[in-house]
Amino acid sequence: MGGISNAQMYVRTGGEDFFHKGRAGKGRKEGEGSKSIQDFIGKEEDTDDKMDIIRKRKEEIIDKVRRGETEPSIPIGAGSYTMKQWNKMMRGLDKAIDDMQERIRKDAERAEKKRKDPVTADILEQLLGVDVEKEKSVAKGDLYYQITGKERFAQDNSLYRIADSGGGAFLITDKTTGCVYEFTENGCRLQTDKSTGRTFLIPCDDFGMSGSIMAADDTLKTMLAQYFGADRLEEGELTGYTFRRNEATGIGIMIPKGMEGKMAHILFQSKADVEAYEQLVQTYKTKYPNLVQSDEMAAFYASIEIEGLCHRTATGILYTNAQGVSYADENDPEKNWALLFDEQSEENYRMIMDMMEEIIKSGKDVRERQEWERRIGEKGKNIQV
Repeated sequence: MGGISNAQMYVRTGGEDFFHKGRAGKGRKEGEGSKSIQDFIGKEEDTDDKMDIIRKRKEEIIDKVRRGETEPSIPIGAGSYTMKQWNKMMRGLDKAIDDMQERIRKDAERAEKKRKDPVTADILEQLLGVDVEKEKSVAKGDLYYQITGKERFAQDNSLYRIADSGGGAFLITDKTTGCVYEFTENGCRLQTDKSTGRTFLIPCDDFGMSGSIMAADDTLKTMLAQYFGADRLEEGELTGYTFRRNEATGIGIMIPKGMEGKMAHILFQSKADVEAYEQLVQTYKTKYPNLVQSDEMAAFYASIEIEGLCHRTATGILYTNAQGVSYADENDPEKNWALLFDEQSEENYRMIMDMMEEIIKSGKDVRERQEWERRIGEKGKNIQV
């Protein structure tokens, strides 16, 4: 670096600028520097002492140079601050002010909320002697908050069997369909759809993602209450689902909100539903032996067809979902293709289903990739080929 460093200036001036914190040099006359040093160390002191003072001062100055602390220091009040120190202090002060303002804002919001709704949940619990959270859960049909005892009473008749499966879970066997359902007590809900009057047992999260949904008739609801040792069970209102029916099988499905084109719950409500499903499984096994090579795969394809996620063609299987459309050929893998969007969405799925209907109505072949590419391109959608 060019110029004279503070350490070099110290040597040339005898250290006066540093001893006097940069104030020396303004109107200084010749010889004043050496006089100031003599005044500082005193005439009566031993030479070794004087040299020791100078050495220590030099070490302090060199250390400051190394740490970059040789900025001018501005006296403010009883203290003195460099520009860096001042800026750091101001930033700390600004943050403290911002934090204080945020606390004031939150306190004001809480005060306003209490002013508008002075009766809090705590006050209600004290006045009414009720657990507000429990009341809300019961209103949603949560079974856990309606169970008063630990003992469970197994139920069995010609239609259903209910038994404890351990770990806070229970099994329901539907003897008509042969289906077995497992539910956990904590979080399981009994909810009724107002538009149809049908009641369903929902697994332990809002949209039953962790298990199967089961339709519950009056007989099953009575048996559930007896299993838990209750006179009756409260039912919540079912919200957040769309009901549809698969045209090929007549089997009903329930689609959670936001999950169209991703998943659905199949409702086996009769022996006819089970027979239609089993027939569809056999169709996949016999029609597509190269693509479907096990009973599990056949059941998988039958399930996603009922959910609206795949479609049979003369020579292969067409897949439609929230991320795009693809085709798998039974005999020629070279004819396989996939067109995928950058992200999954219900809007994508609805668009794909509308396109498929249009392609069929126009007499085109849904197996032709070019037809799909053209139509998707007209919609201005980006795809991964």
